Amino acid sequence: MKTKSFNQVGTFSILVLVPTTILFLILLVNSYTFGESNLVSEGTVFGIFFICALTFYRIKISVSEKYVSFKMGIGLMRKKYKVADLKSFTPVSNSMISGIGIRILSNGWLYNVSGFQAVELQFTNKDSVVRIGTDKAEVVSSAIQEVIDCQENPSKVLNL
Repeated sequence: MKTKSFNQVGTFSILVLVPTTILFLILLVNSYTFGESNLVSEGTVFGIFFICALTFYRIKISVSEKYVSFKMGIGLMRKKYKVADLKSFTPVSNSMISGIGIRILSNGWLYNVSGFQAVELQFTNKDSVVRIGTDKAEVVSSAIQEVIDCQENPSKVLNL
């Protein structure tokens, strides 16, 4: 059984976080070289920006026969949800206020690296939702629907 994967590049992270991380690395090296006392603060800021850049440079969504999962960046943040637990999965648009990153929504969580589109997962066993940001929300929803159709009708061929 093949797993279908969808990748989205975090444009914001590449354009903003990476240069900022490099800038703080230069400041850190400069402070170390000249023996300045602000090494701890510059090192801390560099570390935060470095971790953010590694986390938000991309998101990879995978749809398999049993799970819908995603991994942000190098995998520091990852989640997996059973297809059997899904009540619905809908392409949605996030507001500008929702933003980029890991956010608490009024009714659940948003995981996003770029753009405003997402797939909203609703579950049979809980009221909260999960929104996974992607530039291919319709295609991801179709892939999940295909898995469910094949589970309901095993004679159907799964084209993941």
